[in-house]
Amino acid sequence: MTLVEWSEKDLLAWPAAPTEAVEPEFPENVAGGRLAHSEPRYVFFYTPLCGTCKVGERMLEVVAALNPQIAIGRCNINFSPVLARNWQIESVPCLVRWNRRTVAGKKYRFDDVQELHRWMNITTNG
Repeated sequence: MTLVEWSEKDLLAWPAAPTEAVEPEFPENVAGGRLAHSEPRYVFFYTPLCGTCKVGERMLEVVAALNPQIAIGRCNINFSPVLARNWQIESVPCLVRWNRRTVAGKKYRFDDVQELHRWMNITTNG
């Protein structure tokens, strides 16, 4: 299972105001499997030549396979300077938790799949 690629344009189209009721059309929504509210969402920021990013992405693919209801995608930070600045991405790899129309958390260190799964499930279950 590979993560959906989101561009900076896609991510900037996410509603910023809580009153916004329109769900943006992302590939996972259009492809038939509309996710329930799709929140929280997780965005994995990476660079293609980063070895640590590749390992982190493999871990996220396992988590995504275990939890298909979690909305998770990736974004190449080299092509996302506005998001990097606005969301204050300090380094890659970086997993951003997007919840209630704002950045709700960031994770830069991926110890193992179990720990990553636990971090992501904290908000998806409560």
